Amino acid sequence: MASPRPKFSTRGGFVKAYMPKAYMDWKKQFLLAWSTYRAEKIEKGKPLFIKVNFYIKPPKNIAIAKKNSLALFNETMPIIVKPDIDNLQKSVLDALNSYAWNDDNQISDIYAKKRYSLKPRIEIEIEELKDECI
Repeated sequence: MASPRPKFSTRGGFVKAYMPKAYMDWKKQFLLAWSTYRAEKIEKGKPLFIKVNFYIKPPKNIAIAKKNSLALFNETMPIIVKPDIDNLQKSVLDALNSYAWNDDNQISDIYAKKRYSLKPRIEIEIEELKDECI
């Protein structure tokens, strides 16, 4: 799920920002899945390289076209429509804050791609970078 913009409400003269319920539910579901695959948290202060691959279910018109079958099977068909890749990244990185790493400011390098796939999923690789001092 792409990261949405916060919503705002006013109660008692105060403005309160909150994230939509659907997004918060997605985050809970994502973290539950994360906990089954990777439980260890990376140490604070370590620079990280993150690779995130988004494999998204294609619309029916793309999925049924015979000319697309090989690209869908090989998961090589790029997506040039919404959701924007930066919003997809933000959702994943924000969800993993305090679970996979202390804070996403540890991420110094990132690579992401989004492709259509008949097996929708998110693949995440995390690599600690070596500290290189000059």
